[in-house]
Amino acid sequence: MTRAYRMIRPMGAILVLAGMALAQTKPILVLRPAGPNFEETFKGIKEALGPTYAIDELVVGKDSEGDELTKKWSATKPKAVFALDNKSISLAKDVRGKLGDTAVPLVALMGVRVDAAIAGIPNAASVTYEIPAVTLVVNLRAVSTGKISKVGVIYRASMESFFLNNAQFCKGENVELVGHKVADDADPRSSLKDGLKSLTERKDIDALAVFNDNFFLNAKLLKEVWLPTLSGWKRPVLVGVESLVKPELKFGTFAILPDHYALGAQAAGLLQEIEDAGWKVDGVRNDQPLSVIKVLNMRGMKSCCGVQEGKINEIDKILE
Repeated sequence: MTRAYRMIRPMGAILVLAGMALAQTKPILVLRPAGPNFEETFKGIKEALGPTYAIDELVVGKDSEGDELTKKWSATKPKAVFALDNKSISLAKDVRGKLGDTAVPLVALMGVRVDAAIAGIPNAASVTYEIPAVTLVVNLRAVSTGKISKVGVIYRASMESFFLNNAQFCKGENVELVGHKVADDADPRSSLKDGLKSLTERKDIDALAVFNDNFFLNAKLLKEVWLPTLSGWKRPVLVGVESLVKPELKFGTFAILPDHYALGAQAAGLLQEIEDAGWKVDGVRNDQPLSVIKVLNMRGMKSCCGVQEGKINEIDKILE
């Protein structure tokens, strides 16, 4: 045996082993919008799953259509699909159905009411993005010197069950969630203005909670309705988006949101449980986020109610 042959044999073995390892990787497709929060969640998914999964992604925009995803899906042949936000979830549901790939698990997250978005869809699971109102209230109450026993909320009729669930949880903490219901076909601008006027004129409402609902919460309505209506209202506003707590915006007072990297890692863990079950989701699976970040607008807090200085260390991020 020549020396050259002896050198080639180990290299050949390495290539064979590498080929075997590559063959054992499991293709996973991630659909997500652009943006730092989605990128951070994707990073959490990718790093938690590790090298035994071949992770591909498709960045979805407002104008993305099913054809693009169909091509990507057919090329990737995924063992499972993550869909981050409602647009991605909708596309994934449509394409999976058209291709007849209902055996491919769908994991939905970072959308508005992801549990409702996948309701009735076979082999699908979700991780909720919204933080329950009771969690917001209890944590704000822990750092505030003011009384918080009644919290106003504006919601659409189609979200009534969501509101009632939140109200029930709040009741357990001696907090009444006071709802102002709006018809789904109502004009967003006028109905929001009327709802805010109705709630803020009540002297017994101690705070407002804002649901993550694009019907009422977008840049146009923020500028034209929320900010002008609440400009003289000196009570806390609880939100679920960090950008709304910026002091210069003069809107949100306190926010709790999922840790995006941890959310991705949690979704990865959920996928591994699904894999262990034979790539199947049994029944309804909708998990709550395990790790959250508390954000306080200190300037806004001081202008509407007192702060318990000894409790500030319980807040993850303070904006001044």
